[in-house]
Amino acid sequence: MKNVLIIVANPKLASLSFGIAKKYQSLCQDKGYKVELIDLYREEHQQPFFTFEKYSKVEKTPAMSYFQEKINNADEIVFVFPFWWGSMPAILKNFIDWNFAVNFAFKYTNRAPIGLLKGKDVKVFTTNGGPYFHYWITGGYRRLKRMLLKQVIGFCGMHLKEFNVIASVDSREFNAHKALEKITL
Repeated sequence: MKNVLIIVANPKLASLSFGIAKKYQSLCQDKGYKVELIDLYREEHQQPFFTFEKYSKVEKTPAMSYFQEKINNADEIVFVFPFWWGSMPAILKNFIDWNFAVNFAFKYTNRAPIGLLKGKDVKVFTTNGGPYFHYWITGGYRRLKRMLLKQVIGFCGMHLKEFNVIASVDSREFNAHKALEKITL
């Protein structure tokens, strides 16, 4: 059975991010997959702002153990978030800082990073209110995709299966139902 972990980083429950996450969850469940959804803003195991004296000596917290077990058990990890200020929401970056830790998600051998989360597929769904062409012309989406691919997903040995952008969410012409119809496995 395939295990899917959906991580949502949007403070607004009535958002397209949650619509996408719920649609994807439903599609996975219809296929018989085991699905877990983590709502970073309402999660019981909240993690404070990431601080450390020495990165390689970060003490493992109960929340880290909880989330790392979920990451470890997942065959597929799905990130769903709004595209804010050229990146992901800070709460998602904090989640990555805490949980994709050295000696869990990667290690260094002869000063080269070795990904430890091999065999995991990753899908990204990001939304924004502005027109797609603006972020395409300015390179915003390419920068986000490249950063996630090279600095998180690939760095940890995972495989980026999809990178989806749903734009113009705040426009009068936007149709959430049509956008959700495009969400598939």
